Amino acid sequence: MSEWKRIPDRYRESAEPEKSGTLREFAYTDRGTPRRALVYLPNGYEEEGERRYPVLFLMHGGGGNEEEFFGGLDAKMPLKPMLDRMIGEGLVRPLIVVTPTFNRPVDEGVNPDAVRVHAGDAAALTAVFWRELEESLIPAVDAAFRTEGNRDFRAFGGFSMGAEATWSVLCRGGAAVRYYLPMSGDFWAVSVKGGKDHTAETCDRLIDGIRERGLSPEDYRVFAVTGEQDIAYEAMKPMTEELLGRAPWFRSADEGGNLTWRVSPGWHAYEWCWDYIALALPEFFPGA
Repeated sequence: MSEWKRIPDRYRESAEPEKSGTLREFAYTDRGTPRRALVYLPNGYEEEGERRYPVLFLMHGGGGNEEEFFGGLDAKMPLKPMLDRMIGEGLVRPLIVVTPTFNRPVDEGVNPDAVRVHAGDAAALTAVFWRELEESLIPAVDAAFRTEGNRDFRAFGGFSMGAEATWSVLCRGGAAVRYYLPMSGDFWAVSVKGGKDHTAETCDRLIDGIRERGLSPEDYRVFAVTGEQDIAYEAMKPMTEELLGRAPWFRSADEGGNLTWRVSPGWHAYEWCWDYIALALPEFFPGA
């Protein structure tokens, strides 16, 4: 993978204040339960009072929370400066980014401490997050911010267990989102690491869900990516390659289809997510 190009160093450096977006907390409720996310608003959001924006939802991996991708409100991770600079350079359309969590409060019968260490609990939560996304989070975001307000301008991505959530949203909640960015994770609808151990059945389950929601292959776009040294590679590779053989539901984007499959030289770490997000965003929401 010697041709792989890492993000430029400047993407890790804070933009000038006049070119910088803002981060804020966002509170909403899901069936009466208080929920929290972080929201990135691009530079100029406050001044451009009529403009509407696409939305990217990003889900953390196991053991993380809604602060993981940005590194909290202090933006200790490179995501915020990268967004500021890509938008400022016209590589991607100004957009809103929302980072929720699949973790749930103890009083709902789920122990957050157990979720952080036991993949079975995390998998149960990622498998059903599509409902919260569709019923609660999207309506709350659309009501609070100037979004485009329809699926053609929504993307959902995630890392590791967040990638499992991403496949689950496509399968079970695809009517609300057009673009998908699973990073370093396969779909666990049949079993843990089902992309490796039950490849055909996993792909069947995904396509059955898409079909049941009345979607056509033109209604969704997937950018699937991981690293050669990533622990998710052994499950994601066979699953994605199987999907690429499942026309018309999936065809390679390199041939005009709806599925991009990319492999970096990387390992299982957020460090590589910045590369993956930087590659996918211009395909989802290209700059003017």
